[in-house]
Amino acid sequence: MTDSYSRTQVALHWVTAALIVVQFTAHEGMEEGWRTLRRTGEQDWTAGVVLHVAAGLAVLVLVGWRLVLRLRRGAPPPPADEPAALKLAARLTHGAIYLLLLAIPVSGAVAWNTGLGAAGEAHEVLGNALFVLVLVHVAGALVQHFVLRSDVMRRMVRPGR
Repeated sequence: MTDSYSRTQVALHWVTAALIVVQFTAHEGMEEGWRTLRRTGEQDWTAGVVLHVAAGLAVLVLVGWRLVLRLRRGAPPPPADEPAALKLAARLTHGAIYLLLLAIPVSGAVAWNTGLGAAGEAHEVLGNALFVLVLVHVAGALVQHFVLRSDVMRRMVRPGR
């Protein structure tokens, strides 16, 4: 266990976050490409599709890297005085986010490469679940910072060694 996140861990967190924002805000091109694939059976590699696929693959690689770093280096513990329910909620939220960040690119790749509608639907449902969990994650960080006055949010802004 460590008392801070490394510079690499912090950078990977924020790059991943930025890529997720890109995916949520620039998904129209991929939706059009998916409709074309479902209608014609042909992949339509427009700029929107390329952006979505590239960002999704980048998320998959970065999350893998983040998990390796977390296993090797660990993560700072929650504040000692934090209620057990909040510790559990944070742990479950983080675990679910990691799981979704792996499952979403995989389901998207399966859908795109096979044309399998069920994988496309799963991809969309998982993406919506991620959106909700990201909102919970951000709300939790803000509560930690402004209400509980802990250092939890600062640790992801100011890296340690």
